[in-house]
Amino acid sequence: MNPVSYSALIGSACIAGAAWGAIYYATYAVRSQLLGPTIWRGDENAGAVALTFDDGPAESTPEILEILAAHDVPATFFMIGREVERRPTVARAVAAAGHEIGNHSYTHPIYLYCTAHRTRWELRRAQEAIANVTGVVPLWVRPPCGVRTRAYFRAACELDLVTVQWTVAGFDWKRRNASDIARTVTKALVPGAIILLHDGDSSNRRDRRETAAALPLIISGARARGWRFVPLVELIGEAARALRSSDFGKERR
Repeated sequence: MNPVSYSALIGSACIAGAAWGAIYYATYAVRSQLLGPTIWRGDENAGAVALTFDDGPAESTPEILEILAAHDVPATFFMIGREVERRPTVARAVAAAGHEIGNHSYTHPIYLYCTAHRTRWELRRAQEAIANVTGVVPLWVRPPCGVRTRAYFRAACELDLVTVQWTVAGFDWKRRNASDIARTVTKALVPGAIILLHDGDSSNRRDRRETAAALPLIISGARARGWRFVPLVELIGEAARALRSSDFGKERR
């Protein structure tokens, strides 16, 4: 290969790599605003944090509800629509306990690999399942694995859903014990943080006993710093209202 051809090949590879890097950041990065508005942190001056759980309702959800009740802590449960239909009693128990409920898709796909039609169906079908079973119409949506696309944002906008990611994750989808989960969260915790944990497993292969055991440690760690646990609507309500009144929030397609 002559030097000119080799240089051109290297240049093309660099351009392709940069393009893929930009796509990855726009779709996967929790804090990215490139494709649409995303809330990943609340008011840092509020002296408060919010707990959120993904992938339920599941077998571990009732235990988590008991722990939250014992410590008088509110939370938001981002539910998978098909799991709501499989466990309606558990889903209704979450609502009856006064916790917020968010939309986490119907089957937990990665939207980057979905058509616009499938993406819209996932959000609408989950919204319907949650409302039909619990009587709650979600205000918040969290895409599976945090992955967003333009089609996702259009569909979320049509349903008047605000995208909520997270500030701190416990990485409890991995095989970790309770002390490791709690240590990871409390070490990274800051005022205004939205904490990501899981009460279910989208593949239904693992329980969340370690997550449940980590909860009291996380709660005591935050309270030892003087921070309160508040509902998501209290932590991000002002930002969400501003988003809905923005040009993006008014867009309907």
